[in-house]
Amino acid sequence: MPLPSSLASLDGAAARFARELSLAAMTVLLVGLGAISQLTSSVPLARAVAAATPAGTAAVLGEQVVKAIGPHAPSAAPRTAVRVNAVAAVTPVERWLPTGTGMWIHDWSKTEGANGRMVIRRAKLAGLSHLFVQTGSSKKGWIGGKTLSQLMPATEGTNIKVIAWDFPKLVNPEADARRLARAAWWHQPGVPMVAAVAPDIETASEGTHATRSSIERYYRTLRASLPARVAILATVPWPSEKRINSYPYIRTVRHADAIIPMAYWYNRSPSRVTRTSMRVLKAYGKPVIPVGQGYDGRLDAPYLSADPHPGKSVTAFVTAARMSGAQSISLWSWQTTGSQQWSALKAASKRYAPAVREVQAAEAAKRAVPPVLTRATRPGWHPGASTPHR
Repeated sequence: MPLPSSLASLDGAAARFARELSLAAMTVLLVGLGAISQLTSSVPLARAVAAATPAGTAAVLGEQVVKAIGPHAPSAAPRTAVRVNAVAAVTPVERWLPTGTGMWIHDWSKTEGANGRMVIRRAKLAGLSHLFVQTGSSKKGWIGGKTLSQLMPATEGTNIKVIAWDFPKLVNPEADARRLARAAWWHQPGVPMVAAVAPDIETASEGTHATRSSIERYYRTLRASLPARVAILATVPWPSEKRINSYPYIRTVRHADAIIPMAYWYNRSPSRVTRTSMRVLKAYGKPVIPVGQGYDGRLDAPYLSADPHPGKSVTAFVTAARMSGAQSISLWSWQTTGSQQWSALKAASKRYAPAVREVQAAEAAKRAVPPVLTRATRPGWHPGASTPHR
């Protein structure tokens, strides 16, 4: 039996009121849940996105939010993307970069008898502030466990930092990158950790598959696999006239915190090679920290004449780097550097001594509470195809 017209009208109004009340309640509930979610998770989420994923993740995250809520929230993606980017922008990650002088180590077993305390003792006598230590290569695989367990405890209570380096061939860029990242996650209770990583990506002359694609894949994987605090010091061949237009420097520096050109001079002027490296690479807007030739060039090119004054060559390199604005320099390598070059490097430590404010910042960092850790799943032109010290 149909209702009277007055009751039918009243029933329709009640139904509309109920629907509107339900929609209002749902809106309030969604807004409240969204606010709570943002208050409790937006900052950690933003930090995770900024530290561990490439650009564009915020947009993907927004799409996931839309899928979770349903198609009736068209503005969720842009609001979420803007919020994540805004939080990430105001919480930049501070990463340590080298100052002072350093030395590269490529064969730990032949470095002061693999005695970490002896290595640090000699490093201190030479005025070094950091050491580049090989932790792996495509050929050797992961070799960092034993090396770091012997060296890192000896750095406790000193100002000497350790930088892990790796020689990838880039046949499998992702595996190469994860191998180096493993060094950054290495940890023993009460022992300092690796301060930065330095991938040594060379050219086809050294057997490296250094294409634009392989380098891009390598650095993307490396950055995503590293702790956010760890800087990438991209170690590259120096930009000679034959290499400047062939080596993918742009692909490299976009992912790096600093650039380390392998300024090996062989039969060229140390000053000219160093100045050219600094001038060309500084244009990319990243700090440039050159590594010089501490070894006899005849190790790679027996046909070269002996350098009659290797110490003076290193001094010329040191001076050119300093005058070009370098904040730090280093030499390759511990095992092949002669006494004259060691003396020149020790003299350079005074010219590259960290500023007072940097020392104070280092002391403050020591007093800081260490972060909670989780388990993470030569340079330059070398004549000939072989590199005997690899």
